[in-house]
Amino acid sequence: MKRIFVIVALGVVGVFVYTITLLQYTYITSLASILHSKTALYILTGLFWFLALGIVIRILLKPTYAYNKSYWILIIVLNPILGVFLYYIFARDFQIRKFWKTRPLIAQKAFLGLEETAPIEYKSYEYGDIFKFIRNTTGRAIYKDDTYVEILDNGDRFFPKLIEELKKAQDYIFMEFYIVKNDKIGKTVLDILKEKALLGLDIYLIYDHFGSNKHLERVYMKNLKKSGVKIGIFDPQTISIFNSNVNFRNHRKAIVIDGKIGFVGGMNLADEYNHGSPKYGFWRDTHVMMKGNGVSSIQNVFVKDWYYITCDVLDKPLDKTKIDFQGFFSVIESGPDFENGLIKDVYLKMISRAKKTIKIVTPYLIIEPELMASLKIAAKSGVKIELLVPGKHDYFTVGFATQSYYEQLLLIGVKIYEYKDVFVHSKILIIDNKVASVGSVNLDPRSFHLNFEVTSIFENDAVKDLVNSFKDDLTKSVSVNLEEWQKRFILKRIVQGWFNLFSPMF
Repeated sequence: MKRIFVIVALGVVGVFVYTITLLQYTYITSLASILHSKTALYILTGLFWFLALGIVIRILLKPTYAYNKSYWILIIVLNPILGVFLYYIFARDFQIRKFWKTRPLIAQKAFLGLEETAPIEYKSYEYGDIFKFIRNTTGRAIYKDDTYVEILDNGDRFFPKLIEELKKAQDYIFMEFYIVKNDKIGKTVLDILKEKALLGLDIYLIYDHFGSNKHLERVYMKNLKKSGVKIGIFDPQTISIFNSNVNFRNHRKAIVIDGKIGFVGGMNLADEYNHGSPKYGFWRDTHVMMKGNGVSSIQNVFVKDWYYITCDVLDKPLDKTKIDFQGFFSVIESGPDFENGLIKDVYLKMISRAKKTIKIVTPYLIIEPELMASLKIAAKSGVKIELLVPGKHDYFTVGFATQSYYEQLLLIGVKIYEYKDVFVHSKILIIDNKVASVGSVNLDPRSFHLNFEVTSIFENDAVKDLVNSFKDDLTKSVSVNLEEWQKRFILKRIVQGWFNLFSPMF
């Protein structure tokens, strides 16, 4: 019986590859027939093979790990026609060289100068080396004993707090989301921005074109702009072989109000994040609110993104009111604009520093070799690792890819929990119940290498609230048992293996 399932699964994969190839070949032959020339067919076929060879050579010359190259070479070898299209749409490098001419302040990392901080003695603090690493690696400021942090679990805590603080705004509002929708909660928040703009405040809104454009009503957004809200659209997208940015998205969620209040986390501006989606119902997510000097780092991220979009530099005052809240705090970003991979490096440092426990919450789990190795070393060193992932997935492909890593993790001793019948969108890393990260970063290659991301790293009393929240989540989750998992349906294992093969693309 098992052999039959294997044959069926392999047959399905084979039919899929053959069908795609046939469709692409049919497209070329149809085009050639329109041109009424067999010569045109030979030329078009030769052109695709020439482009495919050029791409393979370019991939082989890249100084990256083999796993970053192999799946693209596999796609191109299996289907050079489809492979050429997919590569030019989804795999071309971000054109960072243009920054030297078009965005010189980003190229020179000039915005780091906005984050002035007093010298800190790290050695006398247990986890000071993590924050010293952040400072040395990213150039970001480290704040100590001057930044208040509050955990906001789920939309029913985040949105009321956000609305409350927005209504108090006196000077300016910076707001940045990956997804913005003109639905109930979206209009509630955007209407406040409109009201504040009409009162004369400076209001700036950034949204990602890929994540938001299809959800926005043109008339509403036009009226919002007329009210005085300044809107920046991050990389307007067109699917074209000439568009190298279609695969790079601003996934950040960052807000600053009057230089006093800051928000960073996983929630976007849409009803599903406020438990208003018929499909998902309860939506598990986490945001953080900050007050104090650390808000300047969030503002730095927004000012830099606004400059990226408009070439204009915003100059708004920061509130310097002293906040007495013990502990370290930092905001770090990463993205293909000269900040690539920095959050991943910090996460590897945090994991390597763990002595007792590692707690991870992520909606998407695509584990790169370095991260898998660091988790394995930690587990073999006696560190207890707990991983919370969704019990319900928003994309079945990513769900299968996430599950394809279960067995490797279970075998090294990682405890995996699925939140029962709930989609978990929180992005959390907690080390030894002492140091934590909350932001927009998923544990996958897209977040680490392709997206523009931001996260907060802190070591203070807010970590205790985050740990308690994590423990509460586990009471509502189901543990994945290794023996039972290894007995899963063979066809399911094959499908998971198939999506694992291409998981670095997700």
